[in-house]
Amino acid sequence: MRSPVGGGRRTYTLSGLWIAAIGFFVTRFTVALAAFDDRVQFLVAGVVPLVLGLSLAAFGVAMLVGGAERSFVRSVAVWCTAGTAAMAVLVAITLVATDPAGPGSTAPIRSDVVLANFMIGGAVLGALTGLFAGANRRHRDQLRRQANRMVTINRLLRHEVLNAIGIIRGQAEALDDPAIQQDPSGALDPIVRESDRIADTIEDVKHLARSSSAGLSRVDLGSAVAECVEAVRREHPDVAVEFGGDDAESVDVWADSQLTTALYHLVENAAAYDDSAEPRVDVEVAVGRRVACVRIADDGPGLPEAQRATLERGSITDFDDPGAGFGTHVARLFVEGYGGNIRTEVTDDGTTVEVELRLGSEDRPTPSGSRSVGAVGLDRADLLVAFGASIVAGAVMGLYVQWAAGVIPVIGALYGVSDPLVGWITHEFHSVVFGLVFVSFLVLLQADGEGDRLLTRVAVAVAWSLALWIVAAGVIMPVWLNLVGVPAPIPNVSSASFVGHLLWGVTLGGAYHLGTRALARRRSA
Repeated sequence: MRSPVGGGRRTYTLSGLWIAAIGFFVTRFTVALAAFDDRVQFLVAGVVPLVLGLSLAAFGVAMLVGGAERSFVRSVAVWCTAGTAAMAVLVAITLVATDPAGPGSTAPIRSDVVLANFMIGGAVLGALTGLFAGANRRHRDQLRRQANRMVTINRLLRHEVLNAIGIIRGQAEALDDPAIQQDPSGALDPIVRESDRIADTIEDVKHLARSSSAGLSRVDLGSAVAECVEAVRREHPDVAVEFGGDDAESVDVWADSQLTTALYHLVENAAAYDDSAEPRVDVEVAVGRRVACVRIADDGPGLPEAQRATLERGSITDFDDPGAGFGTHVARLFVEGYGGNIRTEVTDDGTTVEVELRLGSEDRPTPSGSRSVGAVGLDRADLLVAFGASIVAGAVMGLYVQWAAGVIPVIGALYGVSDPLVGWITHEFHSVVFGLVFVSFLVLLQADGEGDRLLTRVAVAVAWSLALWIVAAGVIMPVWLNLVGVPAPIPNVSSASFVGHLLWGVTLGGAYHLGTRALARRRSA
């Protein structure tokens, strides 16, 4: 047998890091090229691309830690790269065509503010195009899922209702037989049973037809799993169906009254096709930070690829294919309607199906069918809280180091301009980027709920701030400053920098804790 459920595998993509890198490096060179002695010219030519470029960098980190589906982030990264490359080619062509001194001179760029902003504009417009393309793909996926939903409902009605009607008609005709009229219970019982089957099917259709989360409520997952396990035990008495796990106690998830039906189809499918000498199905529940995971493991021959495609991606196969697994279509649609996700794993030992459902303590989910609810990352509300906490922490640190050492303008030198305004803008954006990374650490470390404590959050933030003080501020920053012509000792670990980073960590951890507590109260209201 397999090891106990671990709460679901985490997924993430590094494409967001590539977007952040483009934003950072393109900003660095664009701002340096757009530097003017005149303050007004610099504000127009330097600060605007600086804010746009650093916003792109922060956006890339947010995409990295925000838990968006991989395909969406990759699409944005590809378009961002394409936009940057296209503008780079345009700038190169302009240099060759207009500069009599040769393509190595930067005079045409310095003399033309528009050209100085081309690279940033291309990167930002490329990212926006990627967002638009990703949104269009999501819309197409929604239309595909709606079509699949209608196909499955049609099949459900044909398969269940027509079969039941055929049985009812046959038993009703049998009542004309004088021998059966002596004891009609043998014919009436199937009629009652199949009539109930039709009623249950109509109830299933009512819930399957819903394509929004408006009808969802908080449902006791433990009770739903226990009920479906008992139903499968009655139907397959020769199969050992076990339900347990450390997290088998009651926990609420977002679902509806059909949750038991959805899980039943998966457990029953595992029991029905387990042809081992001693068939066994293990059902376990694990509870994570945002989701609960129901794991169904069997020792059978392995789930067919068609059924795996149905469960994981919602693919609809030919209805006449007996291996299509009719119940898997229904289970997928129910879980998809709950904003959940299904994963499968087939090995020589059998099949494992994992169903992830959002905890009832979280916001009502938006069914998507494309993003794993167990993915590493923050939802939009958490990202906003992290952004605000980072701004506050950056302001506290900036005010202290400006008062103690007057080094804020030096931070702007990282971008080729020793200007206080640039220094403050870059300092705050760096605070946002590193603050988002800090919150992603909390998500990764949060396995048992300890990450919700104030002391834990402050401790993680302080540890992260000291790491930044030693590595980023102590080594990377002075190396970069020396490269751009600003003398700086290596390592640069001053007491003022130490206290500033310590203040940043304490403020970040505390502000994020207060923000998430307020967000939790709003969610539970």
